[in-house]
Amino acid sequence: MAKLLDLIAEIDQMDRGDVICAKPEWRPDSEARVFRLTEDYRVTDEAKALGYEYLLEVDTIRRILEEFRSRSDASINEKCERIIHYATYDA
Repeated sequence: MAKLLDLIAEIDQMDRGDVICAKPEWRPDSEARVFRLTEDYRVTDEAKALGYEYLLEVDTIRRILEEFRSRSDASINEKCERIIHYATYDA
């Protein structure tokens, strides 16, 4: 079982068309998986059946992480919290 912060740490190895889904309540240690959206841009029935909810697209997460390029001291936990905040309030 992957945690959200593990997936965020590996975001550069993912396909930009993938999405990350996580089990609520979203926290850095929430269980998370990478999925591909359906042809009509929906979360798969498999993801829903397993209890995952859409968080964000890999491409969007990469753009958010650009904020941290100049901050080498930023922890993966801090980055993850920023992504969760974006997904909750800005997406």
